[in-house]
Formats: sequence, C-alpha cells, structure tokens
Amino acid sequence: MTIIITTATTKEMEAVLKGFNGRGRVGCVMPRQGEALKSPVNEHQCILAVTGVGPVNSAFTLGRLLGENSRIDGVISLGIAGSFDTAKAPLGSSVIATTEIWADYGLVTAEGIDPKGIGFGQTDDPLNPVWNTIALQPDDVIKQLELTRPANCINGPSLTVAAASGTAERAQLMRKTHEPLTENMEGFGLALGCHRHNIPFLEVRTISNVVGSRAAKDWCIDEAFSALGQTARALFA
Repeated sequence: MTIIITTATTKEMEAVLKGFNGRGRVGCVMPRQGEALKSPVNEHQCILAVTGVGPVNSAFTLGRLLGENSRIDGVISLGIAGSFDTAKAPLGSSVIATTEIWADYGLVTAEGIDPKGIGFGQTDDPLNPVWNTIALQPDDVIKQLELTRPANCINGPSLTVAAASGTAERAQLMRKTHEPLTENMEGFGLALGCHRHNIPFLEVRTISNVVGSRAAKDWCIDEAFSALGQTARALFA
C-alpha cells in the first residue's frame, strides 16, 4: 500500500516527521518545496511531499506525483489551519475535514460568489458535478488505508482560500457564506485531484490561529506544530 503524505511547508513536514521518528527528517534529508521522498511509516510505504502554499501548488504537486507513480492507494493532507469557532475547535486541537469548500470559485456578484455563475463546474460529470464543494468520508478512508483515528480529533467542514482571511469582517463573511469550521489554503486542490482519480483522501489539521485575527493572543503556531506531530504519529499507530 502506497500513501502520499503532503504538507504545504517544510515546517509542517518537519513537525510530522518529528512525530514519526523524533528527528524531523527522512534519513539525513528533508523534502524541500516541490520535492517528494519515499519513506516507510510503520507498515505503510509513503511518499512524503511538500507541495508549497496554496491551491495551485497543491494541485500541481499532486498531479505530478500521480503521473510519476503507477499506483497510489491514498492521499493524506497534514498541516495547520485556522479556526472559525474556537469553542468547537480550540487552539491546538485537531480537526478532520468532512467537506472541502473552495471559497474563491465562481462568479462574483453583489450578493457574493456564485459557484455556478459561470456555468463551468470542476468536473463534467452530469450525474455528480463538483462546483465548489467536495464531500469527504474520513472514517471510511481511515479504515481503507488501515490507519487509526487519533483520539480527541473532531470532524468539521474545511474552507480552502487562495488568500487567508486577515480581518474579522472577512472571517465573518466566510463563516456566514460557507459555515466552515477551519480555513486552509491547499485542501480543495488535493481533494479535487483525488476525486477525479477515485483515490481515498484524508485531511487532518491542527489549529494554529483564530481566522481573521492578527492578534498574538489568537495564535499558537508552536503548539499547533507539536500537536501535528502527535496527531500524525497517532494516525499511523
């Protein structure tokens, strides 16, 4: 069984690897942005990839890896994310995505972005079109990939953006429009690639900040990195 494990940044991959082996590297090296390295993780053969930040980087890297490898059994996205609701997803907690939503796709109107406004979906399947939302089945994927659901993880909808929400007004608009629990910058690109190729996809993120706030009190990146390593280790226990 071969699984692609992606992170957006080398810091996130280092946190994941510290969770796996305490060293933050594969052998004596660390994947750089755009690189992928093969490494066993317990009983799984994995390809570790740092995609770069944003939906374009994530989609491009995944497409290249799928083209280079004849069989991929699953894709796991690991990283940090912002929380729209810290009562449900507090700083340092872990969230498994149940839905991926692309906030920036469609036609901009006076009422907001209409994902069907330009008439072209993300897929051309008339029976199951994808516009800006992809439903995920995380518990089924965990079983399929012979993984372990980490304790204390919660489920929730994930919102992918090309530009992170930097104001309370923007965060409120995203929350009202899409009702997400978390905000990230890579998930939809990965989810769409897996959807197109019928590959199981799992996304797990730890909460590093409050969406829309730049205040220091609403950020805990170091704690989120530590939690990411612990969650990654538990996933492959």
